[in-house]
Amino acid sequence: MAVSGRRGFSWRAIVNFRTVVALSCVLLMGWFTAAVALDRKEVFLPGESSVGHYLIEASCASCHEGFKPVSNDTCMRCHEAEMAEDVHGQKKFRDPRWAAELAKLEVLTCTTCHSEHIHMFDRGVHLQPDLCMTCHQGIIEGDLTSHDGFTPDGCWTAGCHNYHDHRSISTGFLRQNLDQPPMLPVQAMPTIEVETQLDEAPEPDLSKEFLGGAA
Repeated sequence: MAVSGRRGFSWRAIVNFRTVVALSCVLLMGWFTAAVALDRKEVFLPGESSVGHYLIEASCASCHEGFKPVSNDTCMRCHEAEMAEDVHGQKKFRDPRWAAELAKLEVLTCTTCHSEHIHMFDRGVHLQPDLCMTCHQGIIEGDLTSHDGFTPDGCWTAGCHNYHDHRSISTGFLRQNLDQPPMLPVQAMPTIEVETQLDEAPEPDLSKEFLGGAA
């Protein structure tokens, strides 16, 4: 007759587990405190910054207010000029005619498509390769003969389309400029004037970063 053995309750295992957890918490708090004390905020970065944001990587408060998510207003501090001619801007999607498309993808929020510290496709920002297909699936399924056989991720990876500005390849633009030469006779870089408000960048202050920039 088999005798069923009964395992004894081990307090030692529980004590060891609690010790490990306690030591882990102490080490984590020590690491956090040291980073704050030494003003090394870079250790809190969850991932690689995009190429365009390397210059402000050490100044978290440039984009973040405390631990709140990045808002559209924050993005527009630097990108307002770029968005002046945005063909997929907020004005377009606030029109009731595009309510169905807006229900598919919350395009009124910048971080729906762009998320910093997530490196993808050598751009440094999260951008789904088949994002365009959320609304334009029909383009590669027979709605546009010239695009038959195209892949869902080819819209911008092929270098043809830019979500915010596709004026140069719109059908209207092409019709008006079919007889134009492929390049201008004289190429010249446009003059760019930048007005600076500060002579030098302010010193980063980690104690303010976690208070949303407040003293």
